[in-house]
Amino acid sequence: MPQRYQYLIPWLFLVVWSSGYSMAKLALEFTLPFNLLAYRFLGAALVVTPLVFFMRLSLPTWSHAKSLIGTGIFLHLGHFGTMYVGMKLGASANIMALFAASQPVLIILTGALIAKQMPSWKIWFGLMMGLAGAAWVIGVDMQGDTGYLLGALLGFTAVVGMSIGQVIEKRRTLPLHPLVATWVQYIFAAIVSVPVALLTEGFYFEATPAFFFSVGHLIVVNTVIGIILMFSMVRSGSMSQATAIMFLVPAMAAIIAWPVAGETVPLIAIPGMLLAMAGAIWTRKFAQK
Repeated sequence: MPQRYQYLIPWLFLVVWSSGYSMAKLALEFTLPFNLLAYRFLGAALVVTPLVFFMRLSLPTWSHAKSLIGTGIFLHLGHFGTMYVGMKLGASANIMALFAASQPVLIILTGALIAKQMPSWKIWFGLMMGLAGAAWVIGVDMQGDTGYLLGALLGFTAVVGMSIGQVIEKRRTLPLHPLVATWVQYIFAAIVSVPVALLTEGFYFEATPAFFFSVGHLIVVNTVIGIILMFSMVRSGSMSQATAIMFLVPAMAAIIAWPVAGETVPLIAIPGMLLAMAGAIWTRKFAQK
């Protein structure tokens, strides 16, 4: 992308990231959670493999691969597997995106706890704001549906798992190209998720255009294009800008979920979304001091 358009990359990344929730919700209308997990990571591994060899990137040692597999359990299998099960139980794409707004808070808390440090009360307050906003939305949306509540709890667990994985991965500075590290984790996730899907659910999907479109989007847009955008931000030094606008994920996800997954946000739920987003902004403000 030309230099004068570099400022658009974080905003494109925001759209790509936010679109994954509604696309997963749409795909789950035509398949099962572990099947979707297998399709996503098998497809991602097949798409990324040619890129690794075309770019002639150095392959990891077995020791490095084992480290990547360990964090991949949290980052990919734990996060997406739990989220997909939660969505299938009834949780909305909107509530999953709302939990994502709390991820920066959870990363700070996890990093501090691993380092055996007590986070500031201001960080805890940011987390409480985010969870209070999410609880507001859950209370409005669930309408007595216990499946929705359980699914939402699994969604929060998914974000906690990803936060733990990200903290561990940042503490391990492996001498590898980021694409290679991601590629190893995708291969491992595919090796695990395919047999798990076959043993627990069988091979199942409805061959509809919506299914192929949503799964293709998860593989190509959220996986490949998302990685390319992330690398572009790292090279251009705009990762901090992307982090700064991630509090907009719930709003962007809600906009996308309306035409894609048929989800709408009741007016009474908007204060909860704003509270969760305010918690993310609050945390970023005090974490930078």
